[in-house]
Amino acid sequence: MPQWGGGGEICPRCQKTVYPAEKLAACSAAWHKGCFKCKTCNSILTLASYKDFSLDIYCKSCYQDKLHPHERNRKQLETKFSRQPGGGAQPAATTEAASASEPTGDEE
Repeated sequence: MPQWGGGGEICPRCQKTVYPAEKLAACSAAWHKGCFKCKTCNSILTLASYKDFSLDIYCKSCYQDKLHPHERNRKQLETKFSRQPGGGAQPAATTEAASASEPTGDEE
């Protein structure tokens, strides 16, 4: 009995045969050009713009959100609270220079 179908590599997204004319090789698999989309937001990706994790492909922002969800909030908080009330700690050289210029009270 003849076997029908291409028998080639299978696309991980749609589970159909990938023919050479439509093949994108990434993440140790062959993908259809139309299936090479972010798993989260469905944006179309290129070989230069994708990130992979566990045989799934993501755009750079979804990848960042998935693997490092706290990082964006941390950066926002760092910029928001980078200036502390009271001036914060000063470097030692600046503190010594400031104390040397202040009068000690012994001079009259």
